[in-house]
Amino acid sequence: MRRKGYLFLFVFALLCVLSPFAHAHTADIHMNRRASVVLNEFPVDPSMFKEDVRPYVKKIIERHGLEEWKACLLTNEFHRHLGIYSIVGAKMGIRAREILEAPFDELKVISITGKSPPLSCMNDGLQAATGASLGRGAIEVLEQNPKVAAVFIYGNKKLTLEIKKDVLNRIKKDISTALKMYGGLNREYFAHIRELSINYWLELDRKKIFDETVRLKGKQK
Repeated sequence: MRRKGYLFLFVFALLCVLSPFAHAHTADIHMNRRASVVLNEFPVDPSMFKEDVRPYVKKIIERHGLEEWKACLLTNEFHRHLGIYSIVGAKMGIRAREILEAPFDELKVISITGKSPPLSCMNDGLQAATGASLGRGAIEVLEQNPKVAAVFIYGNKKLTLEIKKDVLNRIKKDISTALKMYGGLNREYFAHIRELSINYWLELDRKKIFDETVRLKGKQK
């Protein structure tokens, strides 16, 4: 019986790895699934996506799981263009749910990005990934000393996530180079940012790009 149990676990794990669209995706092990409101399923068929995104669909899902995929899809449509900071926000929100093992819609979020782009673009990703929206009154945006960071509260735990310096420096350099190359926020600039964002979407591992600090509520540093 024990041997059969091990065999079942092995087959289950293998299926999870081999099937990027399996509901129990390995990258989603510690995640509570987002329930759809009007969709039967979130789109995962590459043919449904624009030509530049199409080759990345399976790779992104295989690497980061379905929950992050859903969050980034909603973020990109809501944000109205593919942007690096908005994708970082989605990855940060998913990472917070993962660490705190928080159900969707149950987090209180305090964003420290401020309300001025490009940092504030992260707020769209945070809302899409956590369900902590402005309309629900579950997200607060602080405007003093903005940085790529946020605080997530669930139960008696308070989690702070802040992007690592090397990742932030790379993003800043890419954006600065694009501004100089194209002379401002024009069509060519946003086309280039779109290309960069797709690569960041695939490459950035949410488990490696943030400094993570968990404390009990009320506890001081």
